[in-house]
Amino acid sequence: MLKAREILRLKHDVGLSLREIGQSCNCGKTTVSEVLERADRAGIAWPIDLSDKQLISLLHPPADHRKASAEPDLEYIFYEMKKKSVTLMLLWEEFKEKHADGIMYTQFCERYRNFKKNNQITMRIEHKAGEEVQVDWAGQTIPYTDPDTGEIKAASVFVAVLPASAYPFVRAYEDTKLSNWIDAHVRAYEYFGGVPKVTIPDNTKTAVTTPDRVDPVLNKSYSDMARHYRSTLVPARAGKPKDKAADENMVGHISRRIIAVLRNHQFFSVYEINQAIAEELAKLINRPFQKMEGNRQTAFEKIDKPMLQPLPTRRYEYADWKEAKVQFNYHVEYQGFFYSVHYSHVGKRCSIRATPLVIEIYLGMERIAANPRNYNTFNRYTTLPEHMPEQHRAVFGWNSERFLSWAEKTGPNTKELIQSVLDSREYEVQTYRACMGIMRICKSYPTQVMENASREALDKKTCSFKYLSIIAKQHAAKAPQSSPEIIVKNDNVRGISAYAGGGLHVQ
Repeated sequence: MLKAREILRLKHDVGLSLREIGQSCNCGKTTVSEVLERADRAGIAWPIDLSDKQLISLLHPPADHRKASAEPDLEYIFYEMKKKSVTLMLLWEEFKEKHADGIMYTQFCERYRNFKKNNQITMRIEHKAGEEVQVDWAGQTIPYTDPDTGEIKAASVFVAVLPASAYPFVRAYEDTKLSNWIDAHVRAYEYFGGVPKVTIPDNTKTAVTTPDRVDPVLNKSYSDMARHYRSTLVPARAGKPKDKAADENMVGHISRRIIAVLRNHQFFSVYEINQAIAEELAKLINRPFQKMEGNRQTAFEKIDKPMLQPLPTRRYEYADWKEAKVQFNYHVEYQGFFYSVHYSHVGKRCSIRATPLVIEIYLGMERIAANPRNYNTFNRYTTLPEHMPEQHRAVFGWNSERFLSWAEKTGPNTKELIQSVLDSREYEVQTYRACMGIMRICKSYPTQVMENASREALDKKTCSFKYLSIIAKQHAAKAPQSSPEIIVKNDNVRGISAYAGGGLHVQ
């Protein structure tokens, strides 16, 4: 202000030129001209009777207020940011296309950060719409009374949540076994009306067979289900709850809003519990947000639902997997039942995939056999004719003639018993395991005991390995004990002196 005041004095009081004033005030001619022009516009005349503050206000008046810049729709931006590959820069560019006089990118980002902070929706991870679902069992259970026994049981509660919209699915089960774990996933996908690309479970045994920080081994049935629904399984790291923070948070919310609400209700079945859960869940998802418009249902409709993968045409059927070995009689065992494969696979390791209707056997990724599921406990063998060798010959030399030849050495009763066992099934190969078991029994008892036991089994028509082992044990207990062997003295027996290291040493 001292320089502006001096410029005015030199011009009006002394009468110097612009150049001379600039040289005197150590400033450019342009600056001198601008100060004089501002003074003329403000009507300032010399001498000046104004304070510095008044002078600067006249020389530099406040700029005219421009029209307020257009503001972005922050709630729209929040929902759009949930969509895959959408960035703030893209949304700002679209905003500027509609509002050329709108705020700049830095202000745009600042307003969005403040919006999230004010609405308490800031997260360490930005979850994309339809990208993932987080699943777990709730820590709390819901008690119910068995109406038949009066026993108090505890129902486990499964919770799944789409983190982008915080949209939950809840269902109770009798236990946390693998079949219920997979059924819960199937029902959750159907409840959402689509399938997220990623499913994030905990390190529970039903999901992860062998936990590992880098390469965990997943349960085969669980992987089979995920492959059917085209969802990738990415287990959370052990001891890292933030890997599925949305589900951990939702479990707490479900505990407060559903489990706690139902604490004083008396239930007599899991079905009743699920009916009550459905009612409370509907209240929860339709409960308005506190600081945003809408609720979880509307958020789900806007964010996740349009981005979910479609459900497959066929619902997944639960399958149990088991590792096995093809036995010498070209059958594999599953839960006490035996199913045939082609005889050329004898001795190979395989995988069994069991559903309620079908038993499938795989070598690697190749399916080598499919048998109908057998529930007949009186005939535990299922043998397909195309799996058998020509003329019903068993592989590796095991056949009915060999078993009969061996039994004949023991006695006629044992041979007749083996023949009866061979005749007891549609295909003789189905009896080979029983014949092998009878052979092992014969090695444990004297010949006469086996003959007597075989005769009794034939008379009682209980020709099986199980009953023969019981009868043989009973006959062995009744058989007279053999007298101890008597050592016969003989003068023609050499003593220790006849061997090196004995008492007599030859010089």
